[in-house]
Amino acid sequence: MTPEQFTEQLKKACGGNLVSVVLYGSAAAGDHIAGKSGYNTMLVLKDCGLEALKAVTAAGKDWLKKDNPAPLIFTKEQLLAAGDSFPIELADMKDFNKTLYGEDLLPGITIAPADLRLAVEREFKGKLLLLRRFYLLSGGDKKVLASLMADSISEVLVLCRAALRLHTASVPRAKLDCVTELKKHTDFDAAIFAEIHGFRASGGKGAGDMEQLFDRYLNAVGRLCAAVDAWTK
Repeated sequence: MTPEQFTEQLKKACGGNLVSVVLYGSAAAGDHIAGKSGYNTMLVLKDCGLEALKAVTAAGKDWLKKDNPAPLIFTKEQLLAAGDSFPIELADMKDFNKTLYGEDLLPGITIAPADLRLAVEREFKGKLLLLRRFYLLSGGDKKVLASLMADSISEVLVLCRAALRLHTASVPRAKLDCVTELKKHTDFDAAIFAEIHGFRASGGKGAGDMEQLFDRYLNAVGRLCAAVDAWTK
């Protein structure tokens, strides 16, 4: 099922309660990996009560069976006021999106640089803590480490793009290009992100020593944590 087909299902199920359907994430930015990346969608509804959610559930059964994420759902008022709560996600949506149906509300969202910086710091530090914790849980198992890196790299690359926004108003569409540009502003092992992204896309082919890769990955994320923490002014 394509995003457009999902949209048609939503229009039938939600009727006049549906304000807009937006495609965002890798598919909108142009770096979607077939078979690896799902399609991210956001719905804006006039009413988000239980009956409205039931209608979306009915429309989305086949969509979710294809391993696509469940849509984000806002009212118009909630979305327009969400820039301080979800600055990373909404900054990405504002730059890279495709309105599949209805009103384009994203230009009306304001994101303050201070809110963005704090969110990037919090998310990077959270990722670092999770990487440390999951290493302990993995017991150093190489297959588990490979899955951990492959499963987390997309979110880390999104954070790199968000961090780059703290230095420039215009960022590249491709997440790896954002990593290259971010390297100009702070010193970290940018190459490890490209390597992990590559073996994720290839299904693990050509990957090197997993513990060495994980060590580099951990250090690179740690350096970015420290850098964003220092960008307080």
